[in-house]
Amino acid sequence: MRNDILHEVPILHRLSGPRRSPCGAPGTGADGTGNRPEFYFTRLVYGQGGGAARTPAFDFRCADLAAGEGGNRFGGGWSTDFPASDCKFMWGVERLTNIRVYDKSPHLVTALDPKIFSYPYLYIVSPHRMYLTSEEAAKLREYLLRGGFLHVDDFWGLEQREAVEEEMQKIFPDRKMDKLNLDHEVFHTFFDVDTVMQIPNVTNACNGRQTWEQRSEIEPMIFGISDDDGRLMVLITYNSDLGDAWEWMDLPCYPEKYSGQAYRMGLNFMIYAMSH
Repeated sequence: MRNDILHEVPILHRLSGPRRSPCGAPGTGADGTGNRPEFYFTRLVYGQGGGAARTPAFDFRCADLAAGEGGNRFGGGWSTDFPASDCKFMWGVERLTNIRVYDKSPHLVTALDPKIFSYPYLYIVSPHRMYLTSEEAAKLREYLLRGGFLHVDDFWGLEQREAVEEEMQKIFPDRKMDKLNLDHEVFHTFFDVDTVMQIPNVTNACNGRQTWEQRSEIEPMIFGISDDDGRLMVLITYNSDLGDAWEWMDLPCYPEKYSGQAYRMGLNFMIYAMSH
C-alpha cells in the first residue's frame, strides 16, 4: 500500500469488547480459533428487478490482486469496484488499527442469506441500480433494527437520489434520510473528520476534472437513518465515491487527498458500526 496515503497512526482501539452480531452471538472466523476475525467488510449483493439476489460463485483471493489493479469483474451494479475496493479497504483497516480483519477474499452476502445476522457491517455500492423485493426489504429492516449497520455509497444527482430514497423507503417506510452534521459521533470515532469532501471517480480525479458527476445536484452530502434510540443504522455517502478511492489508492495518478479522506471516513463508519 502507498505509504504516502496511509500514514502510520497510534493504535486507537475503541471497542470495549467483542462486537456482537445482530443476532446476539459473536461473529465467527473461518478457522474457529481464538484469532478469528473481529471484522468482515461485507458487500451486499442485490438484484436489479429480476427477483431476489443470488450470491455468485467466485474464486478470488485478495493476495492475488496485482499492484494498481482495479475494475469490475462482475459487470457493475452491486459489484462496482469489486474486488479491489474491498481488499484494499480491508488492508487499510489492518494497517491503521489493531483490528483483526477477514482479508483472505472479498466477503459477499445477500439480504436473504441467514448468515447476514453474523456480520454487523454491510456495504452497498451504486444503490440506484438496486431493486429490493419485499422479502429482502423486510429482512434488511430486521437486520438493521437488531443492531446491523449499512453503508450506501456512490450515486449522483437527483434522479439517482430519488431511486435510492425509494429503496430506503421499502426498508423503512416510517423513517426518512436525514442529512448528518459533522458534529455527529460517526465523524469522530477514530479520526476527526471536519469536512464532507467530495470523493471523485478515478477518471475525473486522474484527469483533473470536476469532482461531481451529475449537474442536477453537485454538493456532496452524508445522510443517515437512525433507530428510536438515535443509533445510526444506515449511513449514505451521496455525490461521492469512496469505493473508487479505495480501489485506486495505489494508482499514481489518483490524488492522495481523496484516498486518505476515503479511508478516514470508512474507518470511522466501520468502528461506529462495531461499537454501537
